[in-house]
Amino acid sequence: MSCERYWREGIVLVERGLDDPHRDSCEDCMRAHASRQELIEALPLIGAGSTGDPYWQAKVWQRIEGERARAPWRWRWQLSGALTVVCIVALWIGLGRGRPDEVRTRDGIQSPIKIIAEGAPMRSGDAHVDDLLRVTVGETSDVWIYRAGRLVLQCRARHVSDGCTLAPHGMIVELRLSIPVTYRVIITAAPVALHPRGVLDKDVEALESAGVLYKEYSVPVR
Repeated sequence: MSCERYWREGIVLVERGLDDPHRDSCEDCMRAHASRQELIEALPLIGAGSTGDPYWQAKVWQRIEGERARAPWRWRWQLSGALTVVCIVALWIGLGRGRPDEVRTRDGIQSPIKIIAEGAPMRSGDAHVDDLLRVTVGETSDVWIYRAGRLVLQCRARHVSDGCTLAPHGMIVELRLSIPVTYRVIITAAPVALHPRGVLDKDVEALESAGVLYKEYSVPVR
């Protein structure tokens, strides 16, 4: 029987940048790790020019449920690896390949960042003190918001907390812009096991070292 440990535990150690002695001695886990690395290296070449499918999440989950119903137990490890690849590619395409401050939606290109002024209609950019920063993401994204390089709000995918509210198809994150500095918003493609250190540069370095897909947005406040 083939070893399934890499997709259950080993991949978490990789994302955290930790050693995995088991992988070094297990051929199945070494092959699984090599396949994951090849996927990460190939991701920048996938989906160029694609507008993305607004229904990609539903289709992926439908396929997962269908495979679970049909697959015999002895093939589960192969399906787990294959479906992980499908999900990662779908997430990458679903986030869009446009400019860094844009995502693609059914109606065109729209930023996940909105600035709401008191008594004024919703508008993008041109943020001022006391405006409300609103970030809208899908069901699989974590959101980290930094003020002057320091973490001030962390929202985990599918978790409710102060400033983090579940929406029908994802999550809405809101933060009052309290001082005139530059805020930075990091949106990950999938939930991450990393715990942010609270400093923007160090957290970005950790995400990149772990091979986490993410987008970063800048919000200057006057």
